[in-house]
Amino acid sequence: MKVLITDHDPISFDHLQQVLHGWGYESEAAPDQAAIWYGLMQGEGPVIAIIDCSGPGLGGLDVYRNIRATIKNRNIYLIMLTARTDARHIEEALEAGANGYLARPVAESDLRICLENGRRLLELEDALALKSTRDALTGLYNRAATIEHLGKEMVRCQRERSALSVVFADLDRLQDINDRNGHLVGDAVLQQVSRRLRRALRPYDHLGRYGDDELLLILPACNAAGALEVAERTRLAVSACPIKTEAGEVQASITSVTATVSDRKNVPADTLLQLAETAMYRTKEKGRNQVGLANVYCSLL
Repeated sequence: MKVLITDHDPISFDHLQQVLHGWGYESEAAPDQAAIWYGLMQGEGPVIAIIDCSGPGLGGLDVYRNIRATIKNRNIYLIMLTARTDARHIEEALEAGANGYLARPVAESDLRICLENGRRLLELEDALALKSTRDALTGLYNRAATIEHLGKEMVRCQRERSALSVVFADLDRLQDINDRNGHLVGDAVLQQVSRRLRRALRPYDHLGRYGDDELLLILPACNAAGALEVAERTRLAVSACPIKTEAGEVQASITSVTATVSDRKNVPADTLLQLAETAMYRTKEKGRNQVGLANVYCSLL
């Protein structure tokens, strides 16, 4: 775990850094507000920050307010480093956004307690955030998180002037599987299909459960031809061999529809999804276990 340190006292800073390293933490120095903000904004940046807000150019308690107001995409535990321990000052710091405080001179036992509290709180918040975005059965992104990812990728598509594709996949005849074998078997089939799809995708692709038997594959930087290749590869991955369940082997398959937009096609996410769903109905009229194309907004780049 990485810890950001802002301390105007060089002797104190060196001591904190040595202790942290001795406990297995990485550390990163940040002398001013700009460096703090930049360090904490990074995806792999520190998640715990020890900040002496009394240093020059730090703006006092406003540094905590600014962090809380601007950094919304990750959980960060803020520890105030201070020589003031009066109750009113500590209360104001907590109201400004600090999670805890360390009094100078810093006792190693107090430092360890602060770090442990921070680690536990961050782990709990991350677990809750993960639970809120995941489908309980498959472990895939749930519908809300899937749509959110699609919106973000469509914005990226416009910004980076690249293609974005989706594959709208439907697990064929899941209701029939449930009726014949029970919902527990149907759940097992859906779980295995999800695993097979995930293994067939790139690390930076997104896979979510869009509906009961509907899955959405979001493929950044993927043109129409590439989307068709992914759809066919995932179709074959699902149907390659039967799925073993407690009721015996079940042959599963998916029917998929691909759609692609480019930076020149400013299509809202909900319009793209409606288009894919409509194309799915047309595709299913021709049978199951096949790939269709939603070509209204398709752009072969």
